Amino acid sequence: MKNTMIPCLGAATVAAVILSAPAWAAELTIACGAVGIERQVCIDGANRWAEQTGHSVDVVATPQSSTERLAMYQLLLRERHNTVDVFQIDVIWPGLLGEYLLDLSPYVPDTDAFFPNLMANNTVDGRLIAMPWYVDTGLLYYRKDLLERYGHPVPQTWDELETIATDVQLGERSQNGNFWGYVWQGSDYEGLTCNVMEWLVSSNAGTVVNTQGVVTLDNDRAARIIDQAVGWIDTISPPAVLEYQEEDARAQFEAGNALFMRNWPYAWRLANEPESAVSGNVGVTVLPQGDSGMPSGALGGWQLAVTEATRYPELSADLVRFLTSESEQRRRAEFGYLPTRSALYNEPELTQGNAVFEPVGRALENVAVRPSSATGRTYKYVSRYVSGEIHEVLRGTKTTTDALASITDRIVERGLGDLQRP
Repeated sequence: MKNTMIPCLGAATVAAVILSAPAWAAELTIACGAVGIERQVCIDGANRWAEQTGHSVDVVATPQSSTERLAMYQLLLRERHNTVDVFQIDVIWPGLLGEYLLDLSPYVPDTDAFFPNLMANNTVDGRLIAMPWYVDTGLLYYRKDLLERYGHPVPQTWDELETIATDVQLGERSQNGNFWGYVWQGSDYEGLTCNVMEWLVSSNAGTVVNTQGVVTLDNDRAARIIDQAVGWIDTISPPAVLEYQEEDARAQFEAGNALFMRNWPYAWRLANEPESAVSGNVGVTVLPQGDSGMPSGALGGWQLAVTEATRYPELSADLVRFLTSESEQRRRAEFGYLPTRSALYNEPELTQGNAVFEPVGRALENVAVRPSSATGRTYKYVSRYVSGEIHEVLRGTKTTTDALASITDRIVERGLGDLQRP
């Protein structure tokens, strides 16, 4: 029998290689996001884990729309498919998907390092069914050069945003007929619900359903801010904004076709890439406030969960542990994905080099939390009612008054928990 020699390595090194190499190699699958560079950053992280463990990871494609992604996940999980081991899930999905997901608490030793509210959000019936991967909130992006050219400050209120957007749009149209004042997410999907929640909370108009299960949507402040948003269509926002999702708004902004953009923190780094037409001229801040509210941003963020149907529970949980580790979250912060480990917010090398840390901190002081906890598994219906009916209002096919009353009636009539009119 021929001996196999490993030249240029000491005995200790050879032993370490042998001990660290797995006796067999598993192929895991993970369903990551598809917005911006999200999927590529996930691939890079998965490859780092694979290099350390000797196993492999296949990153499967998912829809860009979070609504479509949820439908895909529910199909796989309900049918107990093991074709996907690890799922990237939205902050509002633990209550919807928890019964199909593995309890990760035995596999993650440092849970105290994460923000407690995020860990509580991911704990369902005493089971830790997901680990927080990165936190999101809605932000306002703006063209610093254009505000300076036209002598305007960064807007603090929605009224100021309208006035400034109207003036700059009028001036820029002589050079760019495709220029608009404000782009955002107006398509009928979860992203529109996030925008609506920001309008409401920034105007002190409630949260659709409060923590006591009372429907609070049908009120004068809510009607006023939504009517204001209706007025943006085809004035400071293009009619096509009613079909925009995150990447559509980003494409217009980075092409130099908008003064203001509402988007998530991930857009900061991409807007300043060399291929962006506005690179170096972008600022970011909290979203404006209404007449009687405070700046706000929808609480977003994504978690990593493991299906109970996985063939590799320990390995899948270890992949989650690695991807949510301090080193991985520090690496991902460079790409605009804000950490879920509180200690990383005290590292100057991260916070000073990433302009979104400060406005995210301000937005989280008055964060717009979607009513997923109050409505549990039925939240998807509430969100569908909100985005669908407000989309009709924005299109001009229904009045705000009728839509608010209809959303309230539909929530109550469906009997979603103990909901009632205030």
